[in-house]
Amino acid sequence: MNSDFKELKRTWESSKKSMEPSTANFDSLYKKIKSKEKENYFFYYGTITILLTTLIVISLFFYYVAPVQEILSRIGAGLMISGLIFRIFIEIISIQKAKQINILDSTLKTAENSFQFHQFRKIIHQVIAPIIIVLYTVGFYMITPEFSVYMKFWNVVLIDISYVVIGIILFFIIRKGIKEEMQKLTDIVKLKNEITE
Repeated sequence: MNSDFKELKRTWESSKKSMEPSTANFDSLYKKIKSKEKENYFFYYGTITILLTTLIVISLFFYYVAPVQEILSRIGAGLMISGLIFRIFIEIISIQKAKQINILDSTLKTAENSFQFHQFRKIIHQVIAPIIIVLYTVGFYMITPEFSVYMKFWNVVLIDISYVVIGIILFFIIRKGIKEEMQKLTDIVKLKNEITE
């Protein structure tokens, strides 16, 4: 009887030791996931802030500084403003979708939801964002003919060239941010898959 008790105690101790690292491992994975999610939230809110600031500045510009009169220019301004509004709306949806992925749900479901969110963000960056940028650019150049009526030719050319230069610079900055976000999302999916294994 005494030997059975000692054997039971020894089994309990060894089970306890094997469980402790796995709990510590889970806590470590959970902290990594939370850290990466927090960084991505910062990215989403930062994107919204930049887009909202751009939207306000452009709207005020078209309302107070250069109210466009021609139909082509108004369509162009509309494309620029509606593109920004749509992009802000997408970022808000992204935040809502990210918040719906609950770590306390069954880990398998959470890992699956994380993967689906990763795919959603991929579609935004690879399909929707380029379409918005193209429409925004088309809108910008639709306004140019009206600007050429009120401005010197070389000023209009300078504005058009600076748009391209600024666009290229922003492209590389935004691309870097997107790569970092997608890498964090990939890491989150991997970490959550580690928990389920």
